[in-house]
Amino acid sequence: MASLKKLFGAMGLCLTLIVPAANAQPSLKQQLVGTWRLGSIINVRADGTKYELFGPSAKGILMLDADGFYSLQIMRGDWLPFGRTRMEGTPEENKNIVQSMISHFGTYRMDDKKRTIEFHIRGSSYPNWEKSVQQRSFVLLADDLSWTDPVPPTGPQSSDLRSDLVWHRAKSNDLQ
Repeated sequence: MASLKKLFGAMGLCLTLIVPAANAQPSLKQQLVGTWRLGSIINVRADGTKYELFGPSAKGILMLDADGFYSLQIMRGDWLPFGRTRMEGTPEENKNIVQSMISHFGTYRMDDKKRTIEFHIRGSSYPNWEKSVQQRSFVLLADDLSWTDPVPPTGPQSSDLRSDLVWHRAKSNDLQ
């Protein structure tokens, strides 16, 4: 009988340890891991006027993996095709592409208390960002993620104040 009491006591202790862990909320990093599609990106000038740097049909993808790697691409959705091959673009075609997209990848770190994500950029279509660290305060509401990018004085347009981005968790049929 004493051994049976010990067995039930040990089982109760195990359940006490397991049940709170099952009810624990996932960390912010765990909630952000996955693929996100761009909902919108709106630049705001210092005078408060807004415009869409990448046009009204901008598209983008953000991938955050559990190991701390990320990849982010944003581009216009209304590009005109090149007249010839990609490697034979005219100066105007090439300028249009460079000014109509941004892409970077690297590693990221989360700060759950501050609700920030820190991008450690290893490669970028804008070489000035390579080897830089950019931090964003974000808001996560279910399957919607948003943050504001402060635009440096040498940003897309010198009169820009910031870029407001909204991302939606991607579903398997979103990218088809």
